[in-house]
Amino acid sequence: MGCSSMILSWEENKSPGECPEIIRHHSEYAGTEESGIRLALAECVEKSISLLHTNIKDESLYLLFEWCAASSVLSIVVTDSTKKIDSPQVVKCGFSRLESEDLQYWLGDYFTTCESFMRYSLVAAFHSQTRAESALL
Repeated sequence: MGCSSMILSWEENKSPGECPEIIRHHSEYAGTEESGIRLALAECVEKSISLLHTNIKDESLYLLFEWCAASSVLSIVVTDSTKKIDSPQVVKCGFSRLESEDLQYWLGDYFTTCESFMRYSLVAAFHSQTRAESALL
């Protein structure tokens, strides 16, 4: 699941009214083929990893992947051990056809060889219900 070609186009939205300011990096992937979905997913992971240098704080522990089945949106955020203090930059990507089980499996598979993530002292976790039900990747 390499990320040699960019298949997503990213939009950046700032919300200056929030404190601290939240920056959302958003994209959509409309494809339905597994190979394309996996490439888009890899690109999402790499996008979030590219932001770690600004997202990691002393209290950071998790790179958290949150799947909302109702909206088919994957959100990726750095958060603390309580999963309440989130990073200022969030990566979000909508997928037209993706199941929670496939997503969790593909993410876990990707992290087994993700050298760019290994440089950081974070734990990758996933949930599709609540943060309290997060599973390690």
